[in-house]
Amino acid sequence: MLLKRIGIALQERRSLEPWTLAEIAPTAGLSPAGLLKRFGSRQAILVALSRCWIDSIPAAPLGTSPPEVELRSWVERRFAADGPEGVAQGLVNLLDDLIDDELRELLAEGWAKEIRYLATLLGQMKLSRAGGANQCASLLFDALNGAMLRRATGPAAPGPTQVLDDLLEVWT
Repeated sequence: MLLKRIGIALQERRSLEPWTLAEIAPTAGLSPAGLLKRFGSRQAILVALSRCWIDSIPAAPLGTSPPEVELRSWVERRFAADGPEGVAQGLVNLLDDLIDDELRELLAEGWAKEIRYLATLLGQMKLSRAGGANQCASLLFDALNGAMLRRATGPAAPGPTQVLDDLLEVWT
């Protein structure tokens, strides 16, 4: 629950400056010193958040709905539009991950897990014109991330669900 509150505090930020313990402590329900006592450092908080994110990625399709429905639901949740400010903030947070070796490895692990999940879903679908499910999953993942960035520059850019629809139309 504490990591969830910290994640919310980071998502609600609108500053492009690196975040501080003092900024997130009130939403987390602890003092900056309490966060340090609990985690040890700002970097340890980022590691814990990264591990939490990786754990939240499905290892396999949930199977409670057809793969097309599950795929669309995942895309809508994962790439929910939160406006240009949210995307910019996400990029600031991403820089934290990219400049630290341990966080960069966790990011790569999470992205690989997302692509495996997508590949499994796509493998269950009838993709007559596409290459292998792994190739399609990587292409979809990259296209969705690119669409999110383009969408941050203006509303005319296609959103993630449009990118998914376009790729599925080509592949089926």
